[in-house]
Amino acid sequence: MTRIDLCGVRVAVATDHSDFARYLEAQFPRDPGVDTAAPADVMVRVRWTEGAEPRLTPHAVFPGWTAEARVDRHVWVAPGRLLCLRTDDAPQIAIASDATGSPRRVEVRFHFTLGRRGWRETLTRALRWRRLSRLRHHRLSTLAYYAVYYPAWWHLEAQGSAHPLHAAGVALRGRGLLLAGLPGCGKSTLATSLLDSPEAELLADNIMLHDASRIYGCFEPLLLDADTRARLSTRLPLTPLGRTHQYRRDAFHAPHRVGGVPLGAAVVLARGRETRLVRLPSGECARMMLAINESAKEVRRYHILSAQLALVERHALGYQEQRLAHLDRLLANVPCYWMEVREAAPGEAVAALRALFVSAREAAS
Repeated sequence: MTRIDLCGVRVAVATDHSDFARYLEAQFPRDPGVDTAAPADVMVRVRWTEGAEPRLTPHAVFPGWTAEARVDRHVWVAPGRLLCLRTDDAPQIAIASDATGSPRRVEVRFHFTLGRRGWRETLTRALRWRRLSRLRHHRLSTLAYYAVYYPAWWHLEAQGSAHPLHAAGVALRGRGLLLAGLPGCGKSTLATSLLDSPEAELLADNIMLHDASRIYGCFEPLLLDADTRARLSTRLPLTPLGRTHQYRRDAFHAPHRVGGVPLGAAVVLARGRETRLVRLPSGECARMMLAINESAKEVRRYHILSAQLALVERHALGYQEQRLAHLDRLLANVPCYWMEVREAAPGEAVAALRALFVSAREAAS
């Protein structure tokens, strides 16, 4: 059993897949200050299967689970219980949730396949056997989202406590700078570039949470290319995890600020021919951030799952309206911007961000 404390949610994960257990141990380092005797908020069981896929029926995919009503081709429900036999964006994932007791019970099944059927799958495995271990490992990141991140986010969001944003965040002198944008827009580059100041603390470089008044980092290892790693290593202690992700980025643990900070400024990022900064109305900024959430797969996949969970946990049916209302409230009294960053010139953007943040602090005081 692996105990993980994420954003104040206690998640206990049991799995018989040793590679995934080791992945979680590396992803979430043990915090000696955490009370491991405290009861878990969410209990998760993870099963890894391979070979011929079983029939997509509730009993075949989730033995021991029952649900009588069918609301979709692959979704079955009962009071407080959801059985999703094939998720839309990740068909290899099946997930079940039961909120009728305490703690919430979740089961995740990952079926590893090379995308073939019958003898074609067997032949492909025989031809690609040298790569199977690497291919399995590449699936563990997706599995971690469904087994840890999504249950924790839903535990918070269903209670109206916090909402995820696809964004990076840095704390500067006790106030947060939120950098939102789609993958590849430069969030991580700018967030880590801002850390050259001793007063700056990293919140997160991929997923942030907010509760309508403060922003919080959602812990993940930093994924750094060689150039960024060389730039950071002189001023930020980095602990390698020994794994490589897309675009030749290696995973590292780095110090993150724990706890929320009030928001000082929000920026929506894009790449452009020149670096420029344009003021945005806060309502427009909020809706752009929600559009980014629906486009970025990490949060989009969560929104699909959370919509299905709301069908059986009807006290949470207002979560969509709440997301916008709380984001409007978060951004209402802070400066919001659209920023285009010139290619290969992050220094220009960092200088502009520092200047606007000083102005925002002066205005706030």
